[in-house]
Amino acid sequence: MLIMCAGVLIAVGFINISTSKQGKMLTEKTVNYADYIMAKNAAHTAIQMAMQEINKDENNAWVNAHNINEPGWSTWVPQNIERDVELYIDYTPSGNFWDPDDLRLISNAKYKDISVQVISQYLKEPFSSLVPDFVGSIALPTGFNSFNFDGNAHNIKGTAPSGTQCEDKPAIVTNSQETKDKLPGGLNMEGDITVDESLSYEPTDELIERLYNSGNATLVDKNWGDPLGTADNPGVFFIEDGVKLTGQQSEGYGILVIRGGGHMEYEGELEVAGNFEFNGLVIFENAADFDGRGTPTINGSVLVGNTSDYEHGDNSIDISIGGNININYDCRGEDYAKQAAALAVEQYKYTRIVTSEGANYSFNEL
Repeated sequence: MLIMCAGVLIAVGFINISTSKQGKMLTEKTVNYADYIMAKNAAHTAIQMAMQEINKDENNAWVNAHNINEPGWSTWVPQNIERDVELYIDYTPSGNFWDPDDLRLISNAKYKDISVQVISQYLKEPFSSLVPDFVGSIALPTGFNSFNFDGNAHNIKGTAPSGTQCEDKPAIVTNSQETKDKLPGGLNMEGDITVDESLSYEPTDELIERLYNSGNATLVDKNWGDPLGTADNPGVFFIEDGVKLTGQQSEGYGILVIRGGGHMEYEGELEVAGNFEFNGLVIFENAADFDGRGTPTINGSVLVGNTSDYEHGDNSIDISIGGNININYDCRGEDYAKQAAALAVEQYKYTRIVTSEGANYSFNEL
C-alpha cells in the first residue's frame, strides 16, 4: 500500500511539473505574441503615415529622399510612434505614362526583443477618372434650343483614323430622342447619330472646377501667342469672356474648355488657321454659341453641355457651327486629355497589391 501511495504522489508530482512548464510556455508564447502585435501594428502605422506623406508629395521629392534607388537616400523615422520604427521605399517608375509605377514600402519595427518587417506593394497610376469617355466625335449630354450650320463644309467623323487601334464611334451621341430629333438633316458626317440616355454632363462639371482651381490650368487671353500644349506635355486651357483664337497657334494638345461667351474662331490669317489642329477634348460649357469659323480641326471629341445652374432661356443652348471645321473622333485624343488632367490635378491613384509580414522568431500556434 505504501508503495502504491508513493507511486501516486510521484505521478502527481510529474503532472504538476509538466503542467507548470506548459503554463510557463503558454505565458511566454502569449507575451511573445503580444510583443509581435505591438511591433507589427507600429510597422503598419508607419506605412499609413508614409502614404499620407506621399499623397501630399510634390515632384516626388519625399519619395526620392527615401528611395533606395536614388543616390543619397536615407531611411525615414516617423514621429509619434512609441516604438523603434524606420521605413524606406523601393520605387521603380515604369517609364511610360500609362503603365503603372511599382511602389514598395518597407517598414521595420521593433518592440522589446521582437522585430517585424512589413512590406506593402502599390501600383501608382495617374488620376484621370473624371475625364469623360469619348463616346463619339460630338457628345451632347444636354438639350438645346437650336443646332444650326452655316459656312462651307462640316466634317464630323466617328470612323476610326486609319493606322490606329481606335474603334469606330458614332458621329454624334445625344442624351435623348428628343434632342436627336432636333438635329438638322443633311449633315456631312461619317457615322451614326445615336441616343444614350445615360449620357450626362456629370462629372465633367466637377472635372472642370477641379482643373480650373488646380493652379495648373492656363487662362487664355486675347494676346495669347504661346503653344496650346504639346504631344509630350499636353495642357489644360480655358477660354472665357469672348476671347477669340486668331490663328497664332498651329496645334494644341490636351483639354480646351470654352466657357460662357468664349468662341473658337479663326479669321484673317487663313494660311495659319487652315493648319490648326487641336488633339484632345474640347468642352463647350454654358456657351451660347459654338463658333467654329475658319478651318480648325479637332482630333478627339467635342462635348457640349451646361451646368444645372445655367440660366439661358430654358437652360438649354444654341449651337452654331460655321466655317470649314473638321471634328474627327480619335482615341489618341482621349489619352492626351487624360494625361493633361492628371498633370494639372497632380493626383495619383494608389492600388495596394499585396502586404507581407515577417518576424525574427518562430511562433507556433497555440
